[in-house]
Amino acid sequence: MSMIDDTTPTRVTVDRSPAKVSATGATIAGAVAALTTAPFALLALPLGLGGVAMIAGGLWATTSRRLVSLGTASLFLGVLVAGGFGTPVEFLLIATIGVGMAWDLGHNAIGLGEQMGRHSKTRRSEVIHAGATLIVVLAASVIGYSAYLVGGGGHPVAALAGMSLGLVFMIWAIRI
Repeated sequence: MSMIDDTTPTRVTVDRSPAKVSATGATIAGAVAALTTAPFALLALPLGLGGVAMIAGGLWATTSRRLVSLGTASLFLGVLVAGGFGTPVEFLLIATIGVGMAWDLGHNAIGLGEQMGRHSKTRRSEVIHAGATLIVVLAASVIGYSAYLVGGGGHPVAALAGMSLGLVFMIWAIRI
């Protein structure tokens, strides 16, 4: 008869990589932001694609909030460059929404991975978080677009100012 030693602790490892649903959403949102402005300003394309690469690298290759933030900053710089070259405001709005979604979903993916582990059942909370983020980003875009319409003139500089104002409100609302 053999005895089993129940006193030996079992070692469990948890994969602390970013959550898959949010990481995928962040990467797709970044790609939408980059490709929305590319047809109008080819100089924005390297900034956008570089930003998407940094976001993807921060979420899929390494777990790096800094890389995700740098990637979204590059995407936003691409939106500003595209605005400077006369990209229609509606496309700038779509790209800005993509930037905001990429930043928030990327950081949410990393946070969930650190707290719960990659293989935890977090799909529902990730989808709800993405929906709430979309509502906040859309509200900020409406504020920015309203500022653009009130400013009148239809000049790209007014669009950039409105987009920047909307981004400030968006970041403020997300961090409350």
